[in-house]
Amino acid sequence: MRDFQAIKEEIRQRVALVDIVSEQVTLTRSGRSFRGLCPFHKEKTPSFHVIPEKMIFHCFGCKAGGDVFKFIQLREGVSFGEAVRMLADRAGIELRARRAAGSTGPDRAELAKVNEWAARFYRRQLLDPIRGESARSYLAGRGVSNEIAERFGLGLATGGGSAIRQAAKLAGISEQLLLATGLVRTDDRGSTYDTFRDRLIFPIRDATKRVIGFGGRTLVEAPAKYLNTAQNELFDKGRTLYGVDLARADIAASGRAVVVEGYTDCIACHQYGFGSAVATLGTAMTEAHIGLLRRYGDKMLLVFDSDEAGNAAAQRALAVALRHGLSVRLAFVPQGKDPCDFLRAAGAQAFGSLLNSATDALRFTWDRTEARYHSESGDAGRRAAILEFVDLVSGLCRFGALDAIQQGLIANQIAKLLGLRSDQVHRLFGEAAGRRRPASPGPVAVPAGQSPTAVGGSAEQAALTAILEVLLNESGLFDQVKDVFDPQRFEDPVLSRIGLAVRELAEQLGESTLVEVLDRFAEPADARCITELHLRGEQRGNFEATLTGAADCLRQLAAARQAVRSSSASQDSSEDGRGPTTEDSDTVPLEVIQNVSHGFGHFLSRSKLSAMRKPPA
Repeated sequence: MRDFQAIKEEIRQRVALVDIVSEQVTLTRSGRSFRGLCPFHKEKTPSFHVIPEKMIFHCFGCKAGGDVFKFIQLREGVSFGEAVRMLADRAGIELRARRAAGSTGPDRAELAKVNEWAARFYRRQLLDPIRGESARSYLAGRGVSNEIAERFGLGLATGGGSAIRQAAKLAGISEQLLLATGLVRTDDRGSTYDTFRDRLIFPIRDATKRVIGFGGRTLVEAPAKYLNTAQNELFDKGRTLYGVDLARADIAASGRAVVVEGYTDCIACHQYGFGSAVATLGTAMTEAHIGLLRRYGDKMLLVFDSDEAGNAAAQRALAVALRHGLSVRLAFVPQGKDPCDFLRAAGAQAFGSLLNSATDALRFTWDRTEARYHSESGDAGRRAAILEFVDLVSGLCRFGALDAIQQGLIANQIAKLLGLRSDQVHRLFGEAAGRRRPASPGPVAVPAGQSPTAVGGSAEQAALTAILEVLLNESGLFDQVKDVFDPQRFEDPVLSRIGLAVRELAEQLGESTLVEVLDRFAEPADARCITELHLRGEQRGNFEATLTGAADCLRQLAAARQAVRSSSASQDSSEDGRGPTTEDSDTVPLEVIQNVSHGFGHFLSRSKLSAMRKPPA
């Protein structure tokens, strides 16, 4: 059995990143790299680079980056495993060998193959002159044309409990595979039966057009109007959007996704010319949904049946969209209608006007908050509304965890919305964070006008980050800092995970390559961070001196912490025998922090941090 790492390396050797990127981007050579317009954001000046010798890409505009697997993930909107499968198919490499020894269950490729067969079977049932007559009448009554039904592959599951099983037996498909895909189920007595019966079938495809599951709308009286495939190895409704395979090109072209709540709503949108429509599968918008849409566009328009649903939806959307830099607007069809009904009654022009008049989600949330205080006149009511609104947004988007650029963008949006200055909004966010955070004894005093991060933990964080940037370029230098480089001290969990991977590889292999680090991470966001750190370190250069300066900084801070612990332990022992508290053990005198921060900051300044923004030669 071949090792999975070896398979991925073989894929990299057979499938050149430049060739893959060139299918979508016009590249021109620029020194040791190739340059072109980024496929992941709109730009007029090329900032997207492919570096063949390192087998990575990086955009100096939107910061997307990674290896060939991450490029496919971003381009196709698929998981890491699916990207590996796609590239393996292209390279003619068999992946079945990577399954665990002794595994008897079907793999994802087998599940997808059975689903494709089932989609064709259901489609034939719908087109059958006799069996499909009532289902076709239902579709006609809902205004679904034959052309759009064909485009979405709509099908029919007939009554009874054995149609799919009998057809599968004739096709040589085992019952084990039917159970694994969720096409059949087992009752309390251990007998199997068809999952979908007397239902209109909606095949659910991923961004690469694979059938990963099914939805079924009942055509008879049944307890559940809609039924979806149960979650399995291939299907997860929290990560899936219906119609994304057909909509992704339109979303990329317009930069905007229209999100509705049902299969027929999505289909109607496409039939009436709104090809960027997708639908959730009975769930609220998730981080995975936002991440999927973010790969194709930066705007999302949510369409709801009534504004009662909008308040909760706006909050859910804001909770993830603000963190991803996604613009969210809300549109509401008239009470008592869904988008499908509205399109049939009013037509495409009216629906287009409804979308164009959509309300910004941030504005919608503010208007709803302000309305609750309409009875309180004057400044007191407005102040209460503003504080509640800022508290809500701060908690939803975890404002304090965002980087300075994201914070600035959100603060500017809210300042414009509320008619305040951005510095006032920043102060309000700081107060909101203080109200949520439990008080801790003995905080370090910060001089007026200076941010806590400028004085507090920034020296340690800057030193750890500088070490990580160097090791992503020259992992063989790890021995110089192994006594002080503790990735668990990173405040950013992403940097901590990357640091731990770099440390583990260095300890196991002595030296490692950038792609070996990338192999440890499945998410494109992590790859983006890794490639940016690597390129920043490369542009600064001066690796050994950087490690020396960073290590000295960390040793000084560690010595200061140890001195505080010793002093605290001695004092506590002499007073009442109490051991040092957690707060005591990690507190460093302000004077020491300032001296160390100043010294290491001066070193980084001399290292020309501004060079980190330059693209490779």
